[in-house]
Amino acid sequence: MNVRKWSLIVIAILLVTNGVTLGLLIQSKHKSDKLPGSDKRWEFFTLNGKGQNWQIKDYKVVRTAFSIFHGNGSLAYLGNPQDIKDSTYFEYGYYKMHEGKPWAIHRHSASSVNGSIDILTNIKHLGSIEGAPSPWEPADTAQGLFDSYMEVSWKDNQGKMHTEQVPMSVTEEFSGKE
Repeated sequence: MNVRKWSLIVIAILLVTNGVTLGLLIQSKHKSDKLPGSDKRWEFFTLNGKGQNWQIKDYKVVRTAFSIFHGNGSLAYLGNPQDIKDSTYFEYGYYKMHEGKPWAIHRHSASSVNGSIDILTNIKHLGSIEGAPSPWEPADTAQGLFDSYMEVSWKDNQGKMHTEQVPMSVTEEFSGKE
């Protein structure tokens, strides 16, 4: 064989090995983006709940292998709005249970010393939080979210402090695979 044929064979071998290597790298990248213990790349949950005084609507939990997002829901007061019109304190917190203990995931509070706070305006859009999941969250399932709840605390017009835990449940669940 002459030098030209050997050169073509070497070039062909290099192209094939580079292609195989590139394919393996791409495949391993996609596998590492999956949620642990699952073939899913992302999961999306909508949670809702209703208590005696408060209703939570469309609270979102979005989970990937590298991040978790909580929030963007709304609260509605089910009682007479006049009962909380002149409130000076309001707080809500979203909690998940882990090994029988509540974990505060997302909290917000507002208070006023010399006046009232407008609770009804401030609950139309709850804030959100996003970050790396705790070690146990990637393995959490929709069933694990059924133990979650929103705790709402407020002072009424008489200055009396109230606290209510509103159980939440998953009403929508979506996931994406490769």
